[in-house]
Amino acid sequence: MKKQITTLALALLATIGVVGAQVHSAYFMTGASQRYDLNPALTPDRGYFVVPVVGLHAGLYSNFLSADNFFYPTADGLVTYMNKAVSSEDFLAKLPDVNRLSMDINDQILGLGNYFRAGFWSVGVNLRSQTDFNIPKDFFALTKTLAPGEYNITGFGIESNNFVEASFGYTFPVQDVFTIGVKAKALVGLAHMGMNLEQMNVKISDTEYRAEMAGSFEANVNGMDFSNLKGEMTMEEFGDQLSNLGNSFSTGNIGSYGFAFDAGLEWLLMDGDLKLSAGVTDLGWLTWSEQNSYCATIDNVAYAFQGFDFKAGEAKFEKSDNINLSTSNEKISHKKQLHTTYLAGIEYNYLNDLLGFGALWTSKQYGDYLFHQATTAVTVRPTRWFTFTLSDTFASHNMNTIGFALNFHTSFVNVFAAMDYVSLKYGTANGGAIPIPLTQKSLNCQLGLSLPLGVKNY
Repeated sequence: MKKQITTLALALLATIGVVGAQVHSAYFMTGASQRYDLNPALTPDRGYFVVPVVGLHAGLYSNFLSADNFFYPTADGLVTYMNKAVSSEDFLAKLPDVNRLSMDINDQILGLGNYFRAGFWSVGVNLRSQTDFNIPKDFFALTKTLAPGEYNITGFGIESNNFVEASFGYTFPVQDVFTIGVKAKALVGLAHMGMNLEQMNVKISDTEYRAEMAGSFEANVNGMDFSNLKGEMTMEEFGDQLSNLGNSFSTGNIGSYGFAFDAGLEWLLMDGDLKLSAGVTDLGWLTWSEQNSYCATIDNVAYAFQGFDFKAGEAKFEKSDNINLSTSNEKISHKKQLHTTYLAGIEYNYLNDLLGFGALWTSKQYGDYLFHQATTAVTVRPTRWFTFTLSDTFASHNMNTIGFALNFHTSFVNVFAAMDYVSLKYGTANGGAIPIPLTQKSLNCQLGLSLPLGVKNY
């Protein structure tokens, strides 16, 4: 039973992600309002009113999280990397030294856009989350072998920023050749958390498993007062203080704000059959207020597991008397950059826009890491109310995948669905009952439902 649960959990991790960039397959779909989020110069054919909450974008980027890194075929069927039939050398050779996992979630609470006086105007309110993980290779070496030796997991880190975004956009034509779009975004921080293990050494011997840890932790919750969490305290005292934090919430404590903007340009050539475009989205930052911040360090924490005493019926541990959190008496504000995306595209349409071919280059900033990829797409517009795109995204960490997008844009409703990184190579688990995409390391999907408003007037 435990083996089946482990297999299913790994399958879900390898195939399901919540949160990457916006879906690239939507970039060349002229009827979809979702392309406007990729580049504010690319306005839809009609205005729109987004049905609240339904407009959800979820994506995940990783450089390691694929099923073929964690599942292996054997004579007895598909097994996890922890099975003794899989050698440590084969498993670890597939992983980079630093395993990165980045996630974005964007849920549209309000979205409204329409053409007015030779321009396109928009307002929106989104609930957003951006989270990054850094996982050293030795973490997986430890889970694979549990063999005697030393494992250095220094550098394990998590950072998460969660905020509300209110946007105002304006797009306008220039001499019927250029289209320029800008979108200003006001940000209100909800919660921030960061943790970094500056020291994490695990030593395994024949008599015990020992872990030594030191690191830093920071948190910010808008409206909360962390002033009671100061000086040195044990984990028990820390837990008692946390339980009382809910009583400290006050609108007077709200002070975490930020600003960002999107900008884009589209250039029409050959009577509009050839289109060049470029843009940037989420160029900005959030400043987490010092009045809502908590910063602490964890020093010289050591645990040792020394086995199980069957006679006493209990596990034997050696641990430090107290785990002390040393809290900085000086409150610190944190300025965090958003996951900024830079892009450039080219598109050629013919047969009265029945068929289009496009290519898109994107670079996305995840903290101090810049990720590049290229997408090619074929778009078919058989009627005025239906568009379909088939795409292929080229990235060093995502091979053997395709993407698609479809959009029904009638006069009374607009329905959109898209996904990047759909695997072309599958295996099965649990006797063939669970299909598993083998090479897919990332996932990017988006749904949208909106009501059309007006028609394009430039």
